[in-house]
Amino acid sequence: MALLSRGGRPRSAPACVRPDFLQAYNRSVSGRPYWSLPRGRRLPAGRAAAPLAALASILVLAVVGAPDARASSARIDVGPRAPLPSALRVAGPDPLVRQLWYEGLEAEQREDLVSAAARYERIAEALPQSAFIRWRIARNYWRFAERVPVDDKKQRLHYFELADEWAGRSLALDEKCGECVLWKLAAMGRIATTSGVLKSMDLAPTIAEMIDRGIALRPQHSDDEKNSTLGNLYYAGSAFYRIVPDWFWVQWVIGVRGDKQRALDYIRKALEISATRIDYQVELGAVLLCIGDDEADPARIDEGRRVLRAAMREELYFQSTDAVDIEHAQILIDHPDRACGYSRDGWIDLSEARR
Repeated sequence: MALLSRGGRPRSAPACVRPDFLQAYNRSVSGRPYWSLPRGRRLPAGRAAAPLAALASILVLAVVGAPDARASSARIDVGPRAPLPSALRVAGPDPLVRQLWYEGLEAEQREDLVSAAARYERIAEALPQSAFIRWRIARNYWRFAERVPVDDKKQRLHYFELADEWAGRSLALDEKCGECVLWKLAAMGRIATTSGVLKSMDLAPTIAEMIDRGIALRPQHSDDEKNSTLGNLYYAGSAFYRIVPDWFWVQWVIGVRGDKQRALDYIRKALEISATRIDYQVELGAVLLCIGDDEADPARIDEGRRVLRAAMREELYFQSTDAVDIEHAQILIDHPDRACGYSRDGWIDLSEARR
């Protein structure tokens, strides 16, 4: 279901999409939506005004992980006879843990994420060695923070910091927990974007290490066929290595550099896990356009556009951000020269950082 009118212009996002997504995105580059710019006109430069400031802005976008926007599109059995996850069975036949777990699941399915986290926190008190329940708490706080309006920085930061705290606790209990790594990564990225661009400079090497560490752990958690921890880690890794410039001096300045081929490998692996995820397909299109523009390869650009057009035909609303991604797919098709700096949260003019 593509959000295009017969004239080829994207229509307004449906009501299920947070309006501040598109508003903040459009304001980050110009005073009007990208698709209203005349054809042939270059998009305005990003907000960066000096090389290091530009690089910091790039990293803010790159460190934002891209985990699932909601738990699952499928209803799951939360009845009293449904089995507990193996990670919670260490509590034995504890009726309170079972009750709190299913109450938390029901709250998640109602999108009452803070209530779900509160119930899981009570389970954490009963299970002081459970990394599993702690990353579930982190995930709910992260998801709730994502729903807070972008101009309410205080509240967003509060819940992202709670997510970071609980993800850190989960990692302290199990350093080989890939799910713990994902939510720590996602929280760190959002704290950076909410707090300001300069904080991301010091985070870059840590973010890169955590992405690679999480992937190497091969986490097995999956809500359903569209939503797995490993797929989300590959997706986050692709965005990171695409957006961060691969210029040699970037490694010297911040300790890590981009790698477009690595980004391509990561997003293809993500799609092997969840082939119909719209955000994964848009990322693949962006990587192909980025490589094609960088290497002046028309075949890569054509391939990227084909991928994006296919993404626009997918069924929407597995995630609340699907409609936004569809809109951005059309922008990328029209402006492949901006693909290397593309992010759902903003747009960076990489030429500013090069100077």
